[in-house]
Amino acid sequence: MADEPRPGLIVGGRYELIEIAGRGGMADVWRGRVRGDSGFVREVAIKQMHQNLVSQPTYVAMFVEEARLGSALQSPNVSEVHDFVHDRGNYYMILEWIDGIDLGSWIKWHVARKEQTRWELVAAVGVGVLRGLAAAHERLGPDGRALPAVHRDVSPHNILLTTRGMVKLIDFGLSLAPDRKQETTEPGIVKGKMSYLAPEIVSGGRPVPASDQFACGSVLWEALVGRKLFDGDTDYETYTRLRDCMVQPLRPLRPDVPAPFAQIIHRALGPGVDTRFPSTREMARQIGTVLKKVQLRKDLHTILARSVVEARTGLGITHVATEYSDATPIAELTGDLTPRIEISDIQGQLKNPPAEKPRGLRHYLPFFGRKRG
Repeated sequence: MADEPRPGLIVGGRYELIEIAGRGGMADVWRGRVRGDSGFVREVAIKQMHQNLVSQPTYVAMFVEEARLGSALQSPNVSEVHDFVHDRGNYYMILEWIDGIDLGSWIKWHVARKEQTRWELVAAVGVGVLRGLAAAHERLGPDGRALPAVHRDVSPHNILLTTRGMVKLIDFGLSLAPDRKQETTEPGIVKGKMSYLAPEIVSGGRPVPASDQFACGSVLWEALVGRKLFDGDTDYETYTRLRDCMVQPLRPLRPDVPAPFAQIIHRALGPGVDTRFPSTREMARQIGTVLKKVQLRKDLHTILARSVVEARTGLGITHVATEYSDATPIAELTGDLTPRIEISDIQGQLKNPPAEKPRGLRHYLPFFGRKRG
């Protein structure tokens, strides 16, 4: 059994655990510090894999892959991975420390105040996310060969807004890359949060870069409206809305949003891959063009930074988050440690529906692969 991590523990010979700053379904994130020579000290984030997962090769492979891919991506809009440590039975990923708030909490803060998000800030967030995705989609190997990585888990809780007004895409643990050493997806398993899956994925297709683009469009719609775009009363209802790409028009809900920006979001939410933008970089470019036409007295980074600080203060956030992540609650892990949504048949009744909707990392759709009548 691995040793229990605790405040003050030194891992890898130089990384000190200080306090837990966040909890997720697969790992805890500690605020920590790295100690170097001559008194050098720097704050870092230390992501520690849950101890009950370290003996399961599939989950270890996912954690290792997240570190490997994260360290290979060069973008200011992707959180940096500095090191990977296996110490006394535990696995740790050393990341840059980011002072800020996740987009999901930022949206909830606005909803609680009964105010709408500024569309210009949402657009700026979109550009940051899309540039981070472009770094993954345009990734090259050492020999110059294209090795595009699909994030597969673009959602508000995997987007961080910093107190400096920057946007950081995090958590590539579910990513799909051609140079991945081993595939950790079982047949009939779909990875990602249900509400942000693209139609081609819920229909049994393989995730592609355009699937991340669809998820980003869904996130931007949610950030503007204050609720999820695809959120049914049951998991199956959510599935059918995704499968049929039932996108509610944006502008009747947010008439202040310029038509060109709304059109960009709706194009990203197109039902087919070929109806979306040719790349996330092109989508980011077009959002940037819309923003250039807006006369702002202050830089958007400055405005976003102030909004992040106000949201953190309003939500009482310091360094430590004592509650489980809204995205992947630890309590919702099932016996085999795989959050699953089981759908009994295409007609649509959930098999053994839970008391509350699980929002996990992977969804089991056993009818995938069958021919539909």
